[in-house]
Amino acid sequence: MQAYFAIFGSVSVPILMACLLGYLYQAFKSPDTKMLADLSLFVLSPCLIVGSLAGSSLDSSSFGHIALFTALQTALCWAASLAAGKALRFDRSSLRSMEMTTIFANSNNYGLPLLLLAFGTEGFAIGVTNVVLHIVLVNTLGLYISSRSSFSPRQAAVAMARNPLIYAAAVGLLLYALRIPLPDSLADGFRLIGGAYAAVVLLILGMQLRKANWRSGMRRELWIAVAMRIAGVPLLSWLTISLLGLRGLEASVLFVQSSMPSAINSVVMMEKYGGDPEMTALNVAITTVASFLYLPLIIHWAHGF
Repeated sequence: MQAYFAIFGSVSVPILMACLLGYLYQAFKSPDTKMLADLSLFVLSPCLIVGSLAGSSLDSSSFGHIALFTALQTALCWAASLAAGKALRFDRSSLRSMEMTTIFANSNNYGLPLLLLAFGTEGFAIGVTNVVLHIVLVNTLGLYISSRSSFSPRQAAVAMARNPLIYAAAVGLLLYALRIPLPDSLADGFRLIGGAYAAVVLLILGMQLRKANWRSGMRRELWIAVAMRIAGVPLLSWLTISLLGLRGLEASVLFVQSSMPSAINSVVMMEKYGGDPEMTALNVAITTVASFLYLPLIIHWAHGF
């Protein structure tokens, strides 16, 4: 119980504080959340990606395992959410919302501090690499999924190709592969700008929650999507780990990180490119609150890998 409250105090309280400030800011100032979404997508994310990849000290074998897990687990989650949405006859925007919240977990601003507490610095290093790959995916595949709510597949692909994060990821991966260190001044600049990413997306979540119609919490689509994230995703992550034969700390960290609540940057994508930002924001809020109860069980399960 003491560990539970330690996690809540060091991880959950700062997240709740940022969301509350975003909520109040929206209530009193009515800011343009699309402008903030642009800032997050086109400035903060690329700086975070380049800085993190270029400065990574993870060996190539571990990087390969993490990349393979991320790709396979993403494919399974996408297929499961798409199949469930089609079978239950979701409308287009609700289906896109469930795809986003099922595929993408809040592995960054919530997941990384949790990993540090649960698995120490070694587990944290594994988690950072997964976060970088996750941010690349949410800003490429996530952009494609969310923009298809209002664009044709071709238009969605064009929008994805215009995303600077793709090119930032390519530069970061090249620097990592060739082991080329950034000059200290550039590395500090990327860290300074990229470090604002988590705070901005949390503020956007708070703003979206202020704008949300909470009566829509009665929608069956929302609760099916919540169940997919809380119950379906951990099962698919366990299946992925079993298929790849991962063991030990790598398996434990990846399992916990993929089982986090729905990603806040899914709200950013829905806000920017269309879809159902209201359902997405409510999903993020509900799964985040529920995570205070279910994550200790997930961590306990993970220690058995």
